[in-house]
Amino acid sequence: MKNVILVLFLLTSFSLSAQQLYEKSGGIRLGHTSGLTFKKFINEDEAVEMILSGRNEGMQYTAQYLFHQPMEFSFNDRFYLHYGIGGHIGYEKFDDLSKTLSNAEGDAFIYEAKSYITMGVDASLGIEYRWLEVPATFGFDVKPYFNFIGMRHTKAKFWDAAISFKYVF
Repeated sequence: MKNVILVLFLLTSFSLSAQQLYEKSGGIRLGHTSGLTFKKFINEDEAVEMILSGRNEGMQYTAQYLFHQPMEFSFNDRFYLHYGIGGHIGYEKFDDLSKTLSNAEGDAFIYEAKSYITMGVDASLGIEYRWLEVPATFGFDVKPYFNFIGMRHTKAKFWDAAISFKYVF
């Protein structure tokens, strides 16, 4: 009887400690850079996250290497801090005032939509809540980015904040 109780205790303790870990998740990110997101853990503290998003009427592909640390709250052990760095590539559209006249009077111009390839670096800092009984995660992050190739050659956006909802599988 003691052996059965010991085995049940060990199985329960292993399942509770493994409860806060997951391997893959996928979902949506809602913010300035909104889109679909997929995260794959390499080990229990490091993950690769890929985001396919739309920004300025274009598309972006972002890949980031993230580090996760549990946040030590006395009331809950499901909060995790994550931070990391990565890069993005894609295109954006801009409406540009062209100097082509659209009438004989010379007082009207036409707008041309132009697309530009963008490439740059991204950083990430956020909080994730893991509710693995559902199984889902909810998060808030700030993902500043810096374009070094684009319409204006360089462009920085420091407050690309978003919330995310992911299904764990």
